[in-house]
Amino acid sequence: MKKLLIPAAFILLVLSCGTSSDPIGPSPSPDAEFYPLTVGNQWVYGRIGMIMDGDSLTGTLTGSCTLEITGTATHSEGFDVFVQENAVTDTLVLGSMVMIVDTIYTDYLRITDSGLFGYPHLTDTDSSYTVPFPIVNGAVWSFSEEPPMTGTVLSTSENVTVSAGTFEDCIEIQLTWIQGGNTVSNTMDSARNVGKVRNVFVQSTGAVITTITEELESYTVSVF
Repeated sequence: MKKLLIPAAFILLVLSCGTSSDPIGPSPSPDAEFYPLTVGNQWVYGRIGMIMDGDSLTGTLTGSCTLEITGTATHSEGFDVFVQENAVTDTLVLGSMVMIVDTIYTDYLRITDSGLFGYPHLTDTDSSYTVPFPIVNGAVWSFSEEPPMTGTVLSTSENVTVSAGTFEDCIEIQLTWIQGGNTVSNTMDSARNVGKVRNVFVQSTGAVITTITEELESYTVSVF
């Protein structure tokens, strides 16, 4: 087997605006409890995936992901955001080839009474992740200019069991977009005062379908 170490942004996972300089606005919605953004909060996920070409399994993936709120920063527009560091390590097996894929990236997140907003850079004015409040079952919205994305609330009462436990009344939100000939969906379940507990990423490129599932293994969360 051939083993490679490849630093790469293997998968987009996550994540605007307002007027307060506080990353959480002056009177956030109760829905902000689904996104506990406090410096020091950390989440650890297990990752498993597969690549199918029609009915044939052509690749598998196992790995882990750690998210941590490490501090705050000031956006170029003048408001403050939380800094979330993301570290992903995957082992991707394609036939006889084994690739170690290490990905490190940063998100900049903000909550106001209008919703959750995120940027990949402090100078971006186009949000890469948006969830408007209040969160209502069946709600549909559009955001992001490139690529254009659509968000849909699939459920506000999902029960999810993962390694970290069973979480009731989760919100389940699906994002969909098309980029570079790929059709992509990302379905995330979030629990109140915990955050993301499960995420399913699906990318279709012709007959090739890649599915990656993340499930929460452990977390350290302070709400305020």
